[in-house]
Amino acid sequence: MEKAYILLSLLTLVLAVGGCGGSSRGLSGDVPVFNTVVAYPKSAQPPTIESDVLLRTQVDMMVRSGPPACNTPAQAQVCAGSTFRSDNLILSFVVETIKNAQGQPVTPNPSPLLLEKYRVRFTGCILGVYEFPVNQVLNQGETQVTIQPITLDMKMGIVSQRNFVYIHNDGCPTLFSASAYSGVCNATAQFEFDLVEINSGIKRTIRYSLAVRLADFTTSDDQCVR
Repeated sequence: MEKAYILLSLLTLVLAVGGCGGSSRGLSGDVPVFNTVVAYPKSAQPPTIESDVLLRTQVDMMVRSGPPACNTPAQAQVCAGSTFRSDNLILSFVVETIKNAQGQPVTPNPSPLLLEKYRVRFTGCILGVYEFPVNQVLNQGETQVTIQPITLDMKMGIVSQRNFVYIHNDGCPTLFSASAYSGVCNATAQFEFDLVEINSGIKRTIRYSLAVRLADFTTSDDQCVR
């Protein structure tokens, strides 16, 4: 009877967490059971990743000047550069002690968990599976974990080179090439977090997904607009 009560309680918790992972938060998860505790993802900030693929920067370069021939070199600041930065995501994990049929903890000394690493793959835009170490202890209650699910290397891999024209103040055009990302990509980030119960060595995996939107957004960090 006691085992049936524990299983029923865990099933209720699984359904509750799955319900929280609907479209309102973009988060879905499961509830791994260890020897003394259960763990599950509670929330993500931001709830949806709005990823700015690249930041536009100005660079000094030689341009064409001197109309009508436009064969005189001149120096100017041109919107030909770009930088990339990783996106931060803060995840909240909850660790709770398993309770018996009387609603009491099964042990007075529940084990902490070690969040060893995670893997992430995307349903579109970014190809491949990426694995990153974490090595953060999750104690009883709620713990926040900061990760970088979309790195600058991923963004550099999805941009293309396009030709642009710079018009000097005397009307002479200069052709240059710069990084660009056209359109918007709506994808899903699918995560797998590997956890181990420190006292028992039991290993489990938390799986959940998060909505991602990648585009070349215009932000206050952009030095210029092409």
